[in-house]
Amino acid sequence: MSRVYCCGCQLPQAACLCAYVHPQPCPMPTIIYQHPLEAKHAKSTVPLLRLCLSNIGIEVGEQLTPPTALNTGHWWLLYPDANAVDLDVLCSKQVRAMLSENTQSTGVQEKNLQAKKQLGGLIVLDGTWRKTRLLLHLNPWLNDLPKLTFSQAPKSGYAMRKGPGGQALSTLESVSHVFNRLYPEFLTAPLHALLAARVRQFQAQTRPTNTPNV
Repeated sequence: MSRVYCCGCQLPQAACLCAYVHPQPCPMPTIIYQHPLEAKHAKSTVPLLRLCLSNIGIEVGEQLTPPTALNTGHWWLLYPDANAVDLDVLCSKQVRAMLSENTQSTGVQEKNLQAKKQLGGLIVLDGTWRKTRLLLHLNPWLNDLPKLTFSQAPKSGYAMRKGPGGQALSTLESVSHVFNRLYPEFLTAPLHALLAARVRQFQAQTRPTNTPNV
């Protein structure tokens, strides 16, 4: 018998997550470029983002098409880089206080201030580190974009998957952190609750069952 799928979250009916979905608008133009192998991965968090942020852009492929909006605004790439602007420094209370008092800024602080004024759109790469590096290599236009990163990542709840250095921060967690830092009114709790529900499903599937004594 074929599986019955939920028409809302597109998951099998037995794994429906609609009760945990609380939609809200995407606070800024955002496009997620997802590697094809990641799109097939059951543990990808991009489908969860799509459920909560219906107006977020998602494109799957290796050869990526630059968005037409790229020429009409200041788009940034969320990716760690030596020259990337640190979002957490950019939005720190110390920098905001310095600006409100009109005190003299350092070169780094001035760079961060200008970056915040110029954030018109966000591009996110989704995949393993190896696959995202491949996307950068295959699409040189991505390297021409200014890069955004963060240094104060929240503790990850993405317990069903690990990166090369151990616990990985999921795309959902990264995107929600960026949105909340730039737009404090953006609610991260609904996204984290949805991810937690999905993690519990996978943990339940992989939990060993007790075998009866023979």
